[in-house]
Amino acid sequence: MAAVYGTQHLPAFLASAAEVGIVANVELRELQALSTRIRDAGKFLMLNVDTCEGLAQDKAAIDYLVALGVPSLVSTRVATLLRASRAGMITMQKVFVTDRTTWPRSLKALEQSEPNLVQLMPAPMLTQLKPADRAVLPPIVASGFVCNADDARAALEGGAVALSTSEQAMWNLPAGTFGKQ
Repeated sequence: MAAVYGTQHLPAFLASAAEVGIVANVELRELQALSTRIRDAGKFLMLNVDTCEGLAQDKAAIDYLVALGVPSLVSTRVATLLRASRAGMITMQKVFVTDRTTWPRSLKALEQSEPNLVQLMPAPMLTQLKPADRAVLPPIVASGFVCNADDARAALEGGAVALSTSEQAMWNLPAGTFGKQ
């Protein structure tokens, strides 16, 4: 998955082999054209709604995004994820684990929001997950500190089903690059 910050990186994503773009920091006035360009390129948009001014806290934002044809969103907010899920969107909850005290709160939030995916940050956190925690998590997208093929391989071997990176060079690596050796 390509982590795309703003529209200036959109051409690189559209030209890459990456099929999914987690797009952040998009201005509201650019959203419709961005959504159309990604869909027309045969790629899948996951919008980080928390980073889009005018949408993040607005209850009507989900209806607006559905009307634009945005199929999926990423958020840290339980209420936003629940509204999106009820509207038929695919949801991914972004979870930042900064220390041992944030993990139990993150698990509780994931239990409440029931997202389709969890974006776990930073990726090296995967090695710290207990089997009991892993068993209750939705599929994991590893993100943060996925900078090269070795990082990607470690995350996939640690249980991630996908990777998210802003390292554009990684958007074109062949899928076999990350296979187990």
